[in-house]
Amino acid sequence: MSKPEIILHHYQGSPYAEKVITALRVKGLPWCSVSTSPMLPRLLLEPLAHGYRRIPVMQIGNNVYCDTALILHELERRYPGEDCSKGLSDMITTWADKQLFNNVKDQMPWGASVEEQKASPLHAVFGNKAFLADRAQLSGGRSINAEAIKQAQPYLLDQLLSNLDSLELVLQTPMHSLKQQQTPRAEGGWVLGTALPSIADFSIYAIVWWLMTTKRAPEYVTAEQYPCVFEWYKQMKDCIQRHRHPTQDCVKISAEEALEVAKQAGGSNGFVSSKEDVHPLEKRHVGDVVAVTPNDYGKVPVEGRIVEITHRRVSIRPEPLASHPEIDVVIHFPRSGYMIVPANKASL
Repeated sequence: MSKPEIILHHYQGSPYAEKVITALRVKGLPWCSVSTSPMLPRLLLEPLAHGYRRIPVMQIGNNVYCDTALILHELERRYPGEDCSKGLSDMITTWADKQLFNNVKDQMPWGASVEEQKASPLHAVFGNKAFLADRAQLSGGRSINAEAIKQAQPYLLDQLLSNLDSLELVLQTPMHSLKQQQTPRAEGGWVLGTALPSIADFSIYAIVWWLMTTKRAPEYVTAEQYPCVFEWYKQMKDCIQRHRHPTQDCVKISAEEALEVAKQAGGSNGFVSSKEDVHPLEKRHVGDVVAVTPNDYGKVPVEGRIVEITHRRVSIRPEPLASHPEIDVVIHFPRSGYMIVPANKASL
């Protein structure tokens, strides 16, 4: 049996990886898993990602997809599902990825002691000084004061609970009951009223899942306080188990095998496009050599020649690394959240 074409490079415990994994499983897709480190260096990912700092990334042949927002849109494009309200879904995803994520991040076991690190992989990660230093660099070099975060957690909790209240209200009156005057969500349906979970559900689920892995979550996230959140979360877990691929879910392969896949798919068999669908005022065009950099964190520019550019994504072909000249890839980024400038102005 041949290996699945979808390859996810990720590390265990990442909520962003969990978002993609949830989409793959609800869609019943076969996929391969390459285990990476939660921090740099990731030497065998570099020939594919060319400096892109964030994780996870998805690989199909020699195409590399960055940012979970784009990854989920690409899965939806290739394997259409229930994303019937793309604009609203994108807005909900942004809320989950930014605001809800930061609220939950504040409640992580920052600076866990050596003894506490034995409690779970989550405690081991957030108690690892090398991990904290890596995340400080990822955030622009600002040091992380784990002790200060721990002292502030009771006061930061208010923000998390406020957003959980908002989620509870959304799930009490989902889109389908608004449209069809049906009964509350407990009898079925999802955030956008679809028959199966959509990108909006995947995005929220991953962050709630991350929250539920913390030791103190049962103290303040209860079924009595948030009955609709708990019912929806349970239905999500059940749906994932029902739909996941029966034989080729999370097929483990090595980073070397993933590089070989990219090598075999490169050259004449790789991505070929000159699509350009942009605003009349657009200043970037197919053939331009540019640097693509995230706006918020992990601001490491990736340089390459544009092979496709639209309102929603940009695809570039970087020069192969000297260490891996045989690995010729195309890297895809979303337009939202990324700055695209001429390569000689990458420091802007």
